[in-house]
Amino acid sequence: MTMNPFERLRGEMSGFRQVSILAALAELDFGTVILENGNNLSAIELATLCSCDERGTVVLLDALSALSYLLKSETDGEARYSVAEEYKPYLDSRHPSTFIPMMRHMACGQRTWARLTWSVKDGKPQKHEPSILGEEQDRISFIMGMHSIAANLVDSVIRSLREARILPFDKQNPRILDIGGASGTYTEAFLKELPGSSATIFDLPVGIAQAKNRFAGSDMGARVSLVEGDFTETPLPSDFDFAWISAIIHQMNRDESRMLYAKALDALNPGGLLAVRDFVMSEDRLSPIEGALFGINMFVNTQNGMVYTYKEIKEDLELAGFAHVTHAVDVPSMAAVVIAKKPDQRLDV
Repeated sequence: MTMNPFERLRGEMSGFRQVSILAALAELDFGTVILENGNNLSAIELATLCSCDERGTVVLLDALSALSYLLKSETDGEARYSVAEEYKPYLDSRHPSTFIPMMRHMACGQRTWARLTWSVKDGKPQKHEPSILGEEQDRISFIMGMHSIAANLVDSVIRSLREARILPFDKQNPRILDIGGASGTYTEAFLKELPGSSATIFDLPVGIAQAKNRFAGSDMGARVSLVEGDFTETPLPSDFDFAWISAIIHQMNRDESRMLYAKALDALNPGGLLAVRDFVMSEDRLSPIEGALFGINMFVNTQNGMVYTYKEIKEDLELAGFAHVTHAVDVPSMAAVVIAKKPDQRLDV
């Protein structure tokens, strides 16, 4: 049944309320504090532990309970709150499956989206307002938020690469370069998928720090090299058989993308394979819808970021020197993958 246009507008314009409520939950880490204390706290106990206003804590807890993220009960005339069972892993910042970092990152995005009108008027991102946690924690939230998304996406991406016959590689004991690999979610998956492989993660110091935490004491640690650097300023390491660029090109304009592709080309051995994971838009740029919305996210948060069509990605890869470009995984999400090969120069002699 088609939704009444008025009801659709009213419903979509109201979405900021739930987003704001969840953002406050994440930034104040209420879920974790409640769970640390036996999953049973009163509002005044929580307010004291988190150094928050009691009235503000009450209204936020009641709203979260009304939305079923928390449960509200009464003991001896006092209201007490607990995290709903199904949300415990995701609202606990200590848990491996936590969604708290991504919620915090999206809360930062909410603040920039609120300035969309000004950005459209001026043609540039507006002044960034850090969260209550501060800019450094916001950067960490971004890195760990990406890990949270990747952790829930990685199995399906690896499966799609297998189904597209990208994995396993023809080469024995391949060397993998994860460009901008952050905490190494995909690196770890590739190493598991390809037992004889080794990998290098190349990223900024904040990303490498997260990767060190992931692989410290791990059986895979000996197979991973961590290299700090900025690919916009320095060359990439070389002598690789496979390069992975995951959720990066949307931060760049086409000139910048070509620069990155050219550096990836130099990093690969002849015949090496590059895979680019990101949204791949239809030619009219209207689908997938999530990609169109993500284009707004790039507009309000970056100077040059955008989402690309397959035609644009293919053209830029070929201009950088790649051949045999293929839209190998065609899905309506950021799990789409375009692959390309470095020409085997030995055959060109």
